[in-house]
Amino acid sequence: MLTRIRIKSLFNVYDYDIDLVNGDKTTVKFITAPNGFGKTTILDFINASMHQSYNKLFQTPFQQFELYYDEVGSETIYKYSVTRIEEKSTADDTDVPQVLSKMLNIKLQRISDTGETLIEQFSIKQTGDGSITTEGSDDNIQMFFVARTCFYLTDERRLVQKKDSISVDEETLVIEDVPVSPYPKELKEILNSPEKSKKYEPQIQAFRDIINRCDFANKQLEIDRRFGFRFVSNDELHTILTLDQLSSGEKQMIIQAYELLFRAQSGTLVMIDEPELSLHMMWQINYLKNLTEIATLRGFQCIVATHSPQIFNSLWSKSVDLFTLSSQE
Repeated sequence: MLTRIRIKSLFNVYDYDIDLVNGDKTTVKFITAPNGFGKTTILDFINASMHQSYNKLFQTPFQQFELYYDEVGSETIYKYSVTRIEEKSTADDTDVPQVLSKMLNIKLQRISDTGETLIEQFSIKQTGDGSITTEGSDDNIQMFFVARTCFYLTDERRLVQKKDSISVDEETLVIEDVPVSPYPKELKEILNSPEKSKKYEPQIQAFRDIINRCDFANKQLEIDRRFGFRFVSNDELHTILTLDQLSSGEKQMIIQAYELLFRAQSGTLVMIDEPELSLHMMWQINYLKNLTEIATLRGFQCIVATHSPQIFNSLWSKSVDLFTLSSQE
């Protein structure tokens, strides 16, 4: 489990030490902040690190970024750290510093009662012309993150799920273009397999409960082995609706619920940026209940960046506010 995030000099301004552990042992944490304090950037940094995709870390000013992971059943802590260094020069005819190169020094360490042990260290250098050179090996770091999967829903409506392999390939889906039409067919296959139907019974019930709590306007959810699931209008003809006929907010709820319940790997780290987009107030009020139900069922850890206290029912003990943290420095 990711227990702590530390970042120094984000945007050359902010220092944060973010504790992700809730006192009640629940695994859903919310990060709040005004615009410009870096809550989305922090999620981007985590995602980039877990995928060993370093463009975001090269592009964004910061001094040091650290992730702390605990080990189930052990007192051992793992620390992943990235130190960013810029080499600058001032041209003779201008006072504006010119960036000659950027370097990321990356370490993975084990922390125990006996002290810190270096597992692996390597560096990546990017010169002004965009060329990349590396020094050292990152094999152990790649293996470390293979065992720690990540599922990311961004405010740009992009779903990013880490592949179950050592490669750094990513799958990126624009949520507005996510094909929802395969979902009913997939659920139909599950319902018509006695083994799968039993295995996925809790997820099916959770999907039913979450969508019913959303109370889609003048529509009813039906789940059956003949068609998987569908929506029926409350009109006199009980018109069967295609999923493409739903509103963008309704499709967003279906995509989030279905992807997390049926497609995301159990035990993964789920990160969601500004989920209040396209959600009316009632759906926001139910959001914490829905997400906690999914996280408990699937064994997820969830980190959610939001502007809306309604998303977590103003339960501030489940949140960290970056404005408050920055004021404490």
